[in-house]
Amino acid sequence: MKHQSNEHQPAMTPRGHGRVWAYLSGIAVAAAMVMAPSHVFAASPGFLTPDEAAPAAKIQVDVPKGQDGCLLCHKYAGLGRYDTDAKNRIVKRVFYVNEDIHKASYHGRFNCSDCHEGVDKIPHTDAKKVDCGKTCHINEPSTGKKFSHKAIVEDLEKSAHGAKGVGTEDQADLPACRDCHTNKPYLLNVQQQIKSKASLDICQQCHEEKAWTERFLSHINYRLSMRRPSSEVVRLCSKCHANSDMMARHKLDVVVGFQDTFHGKAIQYGDEEVANCLNCHAPYALGFSPHRITSQKKKDSPVNAANKRETCAQAGCHAAATKEFATGSKAHQSQFRSALVTKDGGAGAGAVLQDEAFQARILYWINLFYQLLIAAVVAGLGGHRLLDLYATYRDGKKGGH
Repeated sequence: MKHQSNEHQPAMTPRGHGRVWAYLSGIAVAAAMVMAPSHVFAASPGFLTPDEAAPAAKIQVDVPKGQDGCLLCHKYAGLGRYDTDAKNRIVKRVFYVNEDIHKASYHGRFNCSDCHEGVDKIPHTDAKKVDCGKTCHINEPSTGKKFSHKAIVEDLEKSAHGAKGVGTEDQADLPACRDCHTNKPYLLNVQQQIKSKASLDICQQCHEEKAWTERFLSHINYRLSMRRPSSEVVRLCSKCHANSDMMARHKLDVVVGFQDTFHGKAIQYGDEEVANCLNCHAPYALGFSPHRITSQKKKDSPVNAANKRETCAQAGCHAAATKEFATGSKAHQSQFRSALVTKDGGAGAGAVLQDEAFQARILYWINLFYQLLIAAVVAGLGGHRLLDLYATYRDGKKGGH
């Protein structure tokens, strides 16, 4: 066997040198961050609290432009800090970014600085809050203009979840874009992937850039499919609307009875075709959007008493719904309001609240009756079976003698 000598092979390729320099640069930046004041990120798993960080001379380092420059530091899983929020509570902020997941997400093509402003220096003391309504650095393909979420942000501001729509000075509880949108990766099921492959071959007969066609097709397929399972929609809405303290601050009902309804039970058993919160409060089939949810008191609300029949009769739901069907019962009872009326004996409560409390008591006793009835039937069947087994054993024993 001929021996191959490594004598003339270079010790390290130019690419290897580049990696070493990138690694050393990351260490240098991390060291500068650790030496900075208390508001600086700690580049290790041990986070610094605002009181623990030792004072030091203020050090600022220029940040390389582009996404790769940011990932020199943000690729480390231990990057983060402890900070105080608007309510003066200590909160843990994590600034780690998984590069592979980010590239596969909705915003994977953008540079970090496209959305994050004021990050030209380290530490990022002048970083501004991300404005989802700013003009993006991509073109809207149908018009060629710069793309922007500004119209959606304006709709949200005027909705029941926006400052203008609520009309209250207490805006701490109002949801921000990131509370519902988490920049998830594009996820396609097997059937969509098969369609994507067939369509991709057709697209690439004209469009030569494979990466562009793959991303475009993924975007279209994802938008044409259900973006959130019904169970996830209910869980997302319940984060706020099942919080009794938060709802009390805004004088709203606590929605805790949905899981006891037909729709709620069907979702728990995995039926994704059944209506969730958005199908009634923001039905796309009727021209509404989750960004334009309004109070049921508004005349144009899909859950207003005058519009309930049309909402129930939308495509895929109760096509033959009548007005009596739509208004005869509630999609989810407000157990919180009923409990309040029951607790104070109805003092000062209106006729509607009294009626809800009465219905809640009736439903409670009916539910209890059926629970006891089922328990008695099962116990009776079990006892009957035991007696039957005993009789079989007794007759067999007599026959043996």
